[in-house]
Amino acid sequence: MSALIEFQNVCKYYEMGDTTVVAADHISFQIQRGEFVAIVGSSGSGKSTCMNIIGCLDVPSEGTYLLDGRDVGGMNKNELAEIRNELLGFIFQQYNLLPKLNLLENVEVPLMYAGISRSERRERAEAALGMVGLEEKLKHKPSQLSGGQQQRVSIARALAGEPAVILADEPTGALDSRTGREVLSLLQQLHAAGNTVVLITHDNTIAVQAQRIIRLEDGRVVYDGPSDAPDAVVTPRVAGTGGGAA
Repeated sequence: MSALIEFQNVCKYYEMGDTTVVAADHISFQIQRGEFVAIVGSSGSGKSTCMNIIGCLDVPSEGTYLLDGRDVGGMNKNELAEIRNELLGFIFQQYNLLPKLNLLENVEVPLMYAGISRSERRERAEAALGMVGLEEKLKHKPSQLSGGQQQRVSIARALAGEPAVILADEPTGALDSRTGREVLSLLQQLHAAGNTVVLITHDNTIAVQAQRIIRLEDGRVVYDGPSDAPDAVVTPRVAGTGGGAA
């Protein structure tokens, strides 16, 4: 069975004046269906570059990115938008909820862009909000919720599209520690139910909640293995030089 996500010597370069910044430096890894993987690194490590490429928000400068067996690198903007709607569910640090819409309507928005009928949108939105424990607050506005509840709406919005990959970008970054643990517990439950979860974070204590860790430094993979291994949270030294971008 082919990997759901596959990076083959992926490089990403940015030109900043006369300087070329190497944001991703020959990165290779595979993520299989049903895995819970944390991509972790400090600012400048390349983790956000990886997230943007995985999420089809950007494409490699060199190398190959395969999503569900499809080569993303040669896609145009419309094709990238289509594959995002089809295969990816995003959970953002700042929730990105629309304040004038209630919870049902917020969850329905990406389904509307995907061309889902109104009745099916409503059914999926209600089911997703029920999965995150918000079935009693369907008509509430985001301002009426706590930060943790708003993040649950964000998770429901991702789930409603029935994505192949749930891509979570620092999902606990705007939350207090207790609420953050609740959100991580929910992600673990989604993984246990068979979902593929990719978590982007700078925080080792969050990364070890995943099944597997891919650690980046200076745009390179310096660790890829089980999150409970002794060296999983140790930052190895990387020989050589290079620039990096978060």
